This record gives sequence, structure tokens and C-alpha cells, in this order.
Amino acid sequence: MTQAYCLLSKKGGVGKTTFTLNCAHALAFSGFRVLLVDLDAQSNLTKHLLGKGKDGAFPRDPDRPDISKVMQQRCAAEDACLETGYTGLHLIAGSPDLDDLLLLNPRLAREPMRLRALLSPLFPSYDYVLIDCPPVLNWLTRMALMTAGDVIVPTQPEAYALQGLDDLVPWLDKMSSTAKLYRIVINMYRANTQLHQALSSQIEKAYPGRVAKQRVRLTIDLPEAARAGLSVFEHAPASLAAIDLFSLCFELFGLSPEAIRARMAEKAKEKTA
Repeated sequence: MTQAYCLLSKKGGVGKTTFTLNCAHALAFSGFRVLLVDLDAQSNLTKHLLGKGKDGAFPRDPDRPDISKVMQQRCAAEDACLETGYTGLHLIAGSPDLDDLLLLNPRLAREPMRLRALLSPLFPSYDYVLIDCPPVLNWLTRMALMTAGDVIVPTQPEAYALQGLDDLVPWLDKMSSTAKLYRIVINMYRANTQLHQALSSQIEKAYPGRVAKQRVRLTIDLPEAARAGLSVFEHAPASLAAIDLFSLCFELFGLSPEAIRARMAEKAKEKTA
């Protein structure tokens, strides 16, 4: 059964897209089929996977299928699933046109189930669907919440990020017909600072049972991997960040050596069938 997650934060700069990307890589490298949906007009996820990390160089292709065209029904969702060069990892690209979509079609604000209707036929082809949302609460994120089952909220242990959590979590709890908060993830964590230790403890006390146990430490390997257009598992597989992220994926997605072995065996059967 497909598991669909929104990756959402009300504050930018907390490492949400980098976190989403590396979670997708961890799942794909473990043998699972993963669909990434870039719902952010900045399209950093798309630039990373399709631009190959050339210092931000990413030629825009007006003919490339993307999520904006899917939403406008100018392109079928199936045709917008792009190869990323990684086995089992596909992408529906983001687009700057998302910012103008509501101006082009005001009806979208009154059709919160549109994204789900367009994407749900793809779900049986994947084990996991990860939707990278923009750092804002608007009609687009509401559509994403209608599409996914759970919400993962990456946050940085900083004062402004905590304020964003205080706004976001009660809002999610009120949205009874949409995806539920699954876990808050403490990202970009500096274990050697008293401030981050104190604020992380504060988050765990404020949201008991809703914060992932594994924290992702901030190391230079993450930005270096992003610049190279790689996952941290390829760039620095023995780094603290890689170890933290893979451990976190085991925690968040219920992975285990047994689950990975079972998935690999299933893939082997599919190849011989």
C-alpha cells in the first residue's frame, strides 16, 4: 500500500527540501519505488535532480511536463513522471508558474481535491509519495494535505522556527479532513551548542510523542552534496548527516533490514516474471 507524506514547514530555511531529497534517496536505495512531487515554485528539488548541481544552472524548458501543467490539465500526471537517473525514483517537476496558477484559474481555490484526483491514479505504482510543499499555508498546501495521509514537519531548533511550529501544529490539528501531523523532525541540529540542546528539549516537551527521536546534525557534507547534485549518501556515506538521515528514515518509515530484504526479493521476482 502506498504511503503518501507532505513535507511542510511554515518557515523557510529549515532544510526541508534537502531533507525531502535525502529521504527519497534513502528509500530508493533501499529498493522502494518513490515518487517526488515538487509543489514549491522555487523548484529547488527539481533543480537538484534535473540540473545536476551545476551551481544553480538549470535551463528552463517550456515543453517539460511539470506539476503546473498537470494542475491545469494540460498534461497527464503519468506523462509528468520524469526519470531522475536513479532506479525507482521519479519526479514530477516544480514550476515558477505555480505562483500565478490561481490568477490563471481562480477555480483552483474552490477545488481542494483536484491534486488528489490527478495524482491518486499513480499511487499503485509507488511505495512512497513525498510531496515537497512551499513554506506557506495557502490553497496549494491545502491541496497537498488533501492528497497525502501524513505530514512530516522538519524544523530547526531556533527561536523563529519554534514560532512557526506554534502556528503550524494547531492549524494542522484543526484540519480534521486532511493529512495528520505524523512527526516533527529536528533538522540542522548542532549537538555541541547549549542553545540547540535546550530548544530541542523544549520542542519535545511541547509536542510529546510527536517528535522523531533521531535528530539530523548539521554538517558541511549536506551543502557540499547539494552543490554536487548528489545525495549525502553518495557524497559522504560515512558522514554524521548520512548516518542520521538513514537512521531517521528507519524510524519514520518503519524500515528494517527485514523489510529491505523483502523488497529486494520482490524486485528480483518482478525481473524474472
